[in-house]
Amino acid sequence: MEVLNLGTHQTTGNALEKKNRFWRRQFAAEVTTPQIVFDMVFGVMGPILCFVFDPFVFHSGFVGPPLLPEYQAFTYLFSGLQMALLCLWFLIGAGNSIWNWTIGGALVGGGIFCLAAGCVLAPFSVMGLMFVIGIFGFTPFLTALVYLRNAIRAFRARSHDEPHFMRALGLTVGLAFALALPALSSMQIHQTVKSAVNEIVHGDPQHAALAAHRLVPLRFFAGVELDQMANAYLSETDPTRRELLKSCYREITGEDIENRANILRD
Repeated sequence: MEVLNLGTHQTTGNALEKKNRFWRRQFAAEVTTPQIVFDMVFGVMGPILCFVFDPFVFHSGFVGPPLLPEYQAFTYLFSGLQMALLCLWFLIGAGNSIWNWTIGGALVGGGIFCLAAGCVLAPFSVMGLMFVIGIFGFTPFLTALVYLRNAIRAFRARSHDEPHFMRALGLTVGLAFALALPALSSMQIHQTVKSAVNEIVHGDPQHAALAAHRLVPLRFFAGVELDQMANAYLSETDPTRRELLKSCYREITGEDIENRANILRD
């Protein structure tokens, strides 16, 4: 019996040791080829696929209106910045302490954001598993692992002799940059889109057509504002005005405004 218990303890101990070794390897200074592939797949390609096949978060799908359309612009800009920084880190690698801690701080911001997004989407992702597409809702957790792993490696790289003040400064700058740039950019985009949509809804046909043309490059960030056009189309009684709204909406999105209006009406 004692021999059996000893064997059981040894087996359990070996399993725990292997598990610990696995997690140590994930955050070790040595970078392996499988880790690079994993990081590119779930740090860059995964988020892009989530946005493309998004069934309900920022785009309307089989479940009705989008869940969080007002955060679309910020999320797209924030994610694009994080993907660019990750690729930059892979290309340039470690440098001086300020660089390492700045990019590490930015990637920490990305990791925290992805963890928060994954937790928010988790209940909907579980329900969406019956449609298979819900599996994309768990991607943010893997993306968070990618960003946090590379942030930790950036913190550890060539910074042993640097003052704590320099490290703290780099961390603060990185976090501020990762959050402030997308936030300020999304605010500017929303203001521009809101002004253009207002011209389309209330302006004359010439100004409406020009505003619609300006909105074409920003259509991926204008979900909330474009819904205002659809609501205006629903409430408009003038056939000429309705046709103008329909024409402008099609130019901006390539879609029929009536389809969007029916979704909002339901």
